Amino acid sequence: MATDRGSEGYPDSDFLEYDDLTDPWDLLGFDDDLDADGLPPEEDVFRPARTRAGAHQAAGRRVSTRQEPVKRQAVVREPKPQPVSRRAAASRPAPEPAKRRAKASEPALEPEQAPPARNGNHRHPVSKRRRRRKMVALVILLVLAGAAYVAANIVVARVKGFQVTSASADQQVLSWEKSRGADGYDIYDGSGTLLAEVSADKDAQYTVDGLRGGTRYTYTIVGVKNFLGKHSGKAAECSAYTMPETVSDLAVMNSGTGALLRWEDSGATGYEVQYTDGYSPAKTIETKTGDAEGLSIPDLQEGAQYTFQIRSFIQDGESRVYSDWSSAEPITAVHTADMTGVDVDKPMVALTFDDGPDYGDVTDRILATLKEYGAHASFFQEGASASDLPELMKRIADAGHEIACHTYDHSHYGSAVTADDIIRADDAIEQAVGKRPSAFRSPGGETTDLIRDICVSEKMPIFYWSIDTEDWKSRNADSVCDIVMNNASDGDIILMHNVYDSTADAVERIVPFLAEKGYQMVTVSQLVQAKTGKPPVPGTQYITATSTN
Repeated sequence: MATDRGSEGYPDSDFLEYDDLTDPWDLLGFDDDLDADGLPPEEDVFRPARTRAGAHQAAGRRVSTRQEPVKRQAVVREPKPQPVSRRAAASRPAPEPAKRRAKASEPALEPEQAPPARNGNHRHPVSKRRRRRKMVALVILLVLAGAAYVAANIVVARVKGFQVTSASADQQVLSWEKSRGADGYDIYDGSGTLLAEVSADKDAQYTVDGLRGGTRYTYTIVGVKNFLGKHSGKAAECSAYTMPETVSDLAVMNSGTGALLRWEDSGATGYEVQYTDGYSPAKTIETKTGDAEGLSIPDLQEGAQYTFQIRSFIQDGESRVYSDWSSAEPITAVHTADMTGVDVDKPMVALTFDDGPDYGDVTDRILATLKEYGAHASFFQEGASASDLPELMKRIADAGHEIACHTYDHSHYGSAVTADDIIRADDAIEQAVGKRPSAFRSPGGETTDLIRDICVSEKMPIFYWSIDTEDWKSRNADSVCDIVMNNASDGDIILMHNVYDSTADAVERIVPFLAEKGYQMVTVSQLVQAKTGKPPVPGTQYITATSTN
């Protein structure tokens, strides 16, 4: 198959055509012992550039396993040999058979490093990793789908908006927002006791009955699901007070120039009292629980009709929980006694002292004894002495005792008493203590129509006595004590005088004796009002708390 190359000046035998060879390696002088890739098994370093690159790519790159056809290569031309003399040719050694030599820098491939055979069943390692990734992704997707299904049928969201929306004294209404997917709700009290199981088909509210007024209650709620058993979500909690009990026993009575209110303390934080005369806007005052025993509302307009009502409240942080208002209690304002501290259900007597104030220390000694035992008394004083001793008169009034009139100088009796005797004395006493007397006693106990008429105009009831100690006559403390201790009874008015030392001595023994016997010692106006429920009437003369003449 020699080709004519004479046109280029080369011998025909010096050129080989590529097509005339069965394998490209024949050009390099290799034998036919080749591997599956068409390469010498141990001489990998001499494989063509395409095959060498494939060996490197097999470790990490994706390489196509498709066999590409061998392209025709250009004719390999050997350089034209120069003429050699016979002598030179004879002396030159014969050439060794051509061998493929490995480069010293490239170690021979071990058998296990040889590239895999390329055939129709070959699957590249990259394809296997891709299949494994797909399988892992499928497993994860199935696990997530299963977890989502379980969560949708077991996990319950926490209930939102749980609160007490309304309350009365004995019940509270609970409400909440429905949780999507919940089959129902369980409600517990503060001790963990199950109160109710509410179906999700019903309204999201529940009423708790049978509660105590003015009390804080705590509740918890959980949403539940029924799937392979009962499953509960996180608990939500709320708490609130019930309304305090409505005051149902409000008692209102005249007291001094105002009103005295009493009610039973319900244990609330405090109370609000509201009152009006029907013409002016209602007034509201706040009071403490301790005032339930007696709250004075001063400065009412005498003769006006008033109505009073009260409600209790519980202080809950910044807010308050109020009870309903009590029923309205009406009164007509009149001048009455201040009933603060008086228990109308307990026995009581009225200690009275005439003719003072004295110029010695008798009145001061009596005041000290009364103060020690929390007792009060009525002092029927003369206008002249009050003018002379205004500071002593103020001490009597400031101690809470009743200031009463006994004419100006006690010089006239019975029909001899004039209007001036009474009015002049009232003026002097008002000048000394800042207010006019609230009661009157006739000198010697002799009362006339004139005296009654003047007392009506001066708004003063008249007081006689049921026990006369005759201290003015005996001037003996033992005698005075015997009379009181042997005769005193509930509702009595006891006559004494605050101008004798013997009387001061007797008082120091009488007051503790009465206190030990359970008697309250009150003023004459308090005595009548406590026993009759009404203030004493001006111009009327009282012998005891309930008897008049």
